Amino acid sequence: MKKLILVLSLVAIAFTSCSKDDNNDPSQDLLIGTWTYFSAFEDGVEVPLTDCEKQETQVFNANGTFTMTFYDDFDGPCVEDGSISGTWVNSGNGIYTATIFGQSIEQAITFDGNTYTIITTDIDVEYIDVYVRK
Repeated sequence: MKKLILVLSLVAIAFTSCSKDDNNDPSQDLLIGTWTYFSAFEDGVEVPLTDCEKQETQVFNANGTFTMTFYDDFDGPCVEDGSISGTWVNSGNGIYTATIFGQSIEQAITFDGNTYTIITTDIDVEYIDVYVRK
């Protein structure tokens, strides 16, 4: 369930390749780069991430594509547990639109130095995921 919420958060968070804000050059978008999972919160309480979960990587390219790679230890060594790819667009005002499997999702992303934060609400639970630039 947590991985599904993470995928939806990630998808919802960020994605395509045009900017509607003052900067029309998508190659200058703050989202472009490689990011790793840093911390997670549920209703304001930090959820400890394993070293394996912290290997999860998101790569956002200037051409409007992205790839997310997931890892799991399955009660053993940490191994890659699959990846998903899609497109992303900066819709302006901190809103990004991601398209995965033919579905588009909008999500607000805030940047602070070398981190970005996504806040997602599912039913009555608020999830906050923080990623750090690699």
